[in-house]
Amino acid sequence: MPTEEVKRLHPTESTIKKLFAYSGNQCAMPDCLTPLVDKTGAMLGKIAHIHGAEKGAARFDKNMTNEQRRAFDNLFLVCGVCHDIIDYKDNVDTYTPDKLKKIKKTHEDRFRRAERALLQKYTDTTQIVQPTYPTTLQKLADCYDMPQLANDSDELEGIRDFINRLKELPLQEREFALSVAERMRRQKEEKLPVDDVAGAFQISQGKLKKHMDLLRHHGLGDIDEGHNPGEYFVSLGTRKPWDVNPWIEILDFCERMNLNTDSFIHDLNFAQYD
Repeated sequence: MPTEEVKRLHPTESTIKKLFAYSGNQCAMPDCLTPLVDKTGAMLGKIAHIHGAEKGAARFDKNMTNEQRRAFDNLFLVCGVCHDIIDYKDNVDTYTPDKLKKIKKTHEDRFRRAERALLQKYTDTTQIVQPTYPTTLQKLADCYDMPQLANDSDELEGIRDFINRLKELPLQEREFALSVAERMRRQKEEKLPVDDVAGAFQISQGKLKKHMDLLRHHGLGDIDEGHNPGEYFVSLGTRKPWDVNPWIEILDFCERMNLNTDSFIHDLNFAQYD
């Protein structure tokens, strides 16, 4: 496969809008309160790259595509002064990609939560963001070292079906299911006892049942009866064609690729699998 020519691409309009929506009109750098747009309308902010957009730029990663370099996950908003500081060549070891990703996440999460809280009062939150579907699964195949996954029509169909169910699931249940999946992954279990989940998350069995009823309604989880009397287990829905747990698949992929699970669970950006 020929190597892609490195080109600096401008962020899309939708990406820029999203960056400003989650910025709170404030520089993302800790302890900097500089507004991005002042009261006169003057633009004081700059779009910063975690990994530089072109060769020679700070933290440039030759393994990224041009599209990945201009994607939302690689960008955040800072004031002009902070932009110059983090890109200054003598500060590269201080402002590493991992550190900048944490700064971005911490800052944006503050305003993302506030935005969601407001929207939940007036809007069907499941319709705010529409999914971005994968088309090749090349990154997923590389992540698992399973080249047969790439361009597999059955895998693509299975993931698309999961996405279509996920997009209709309320955000709170998505977060709950992902937390259960994290616990399953740590314990290397496909199912967890009801008592274990209720105790771990400090919720009543009644509240747990409400969570699971919604997951069952969308085909994304259930409470199953065990072999012994009075024994019940929490399970999460699988996806076709091989009954893969898609929640754990997201967790594994994000861990290996150093991505934020919010981009899947909240932003429904499954094109990252490409």
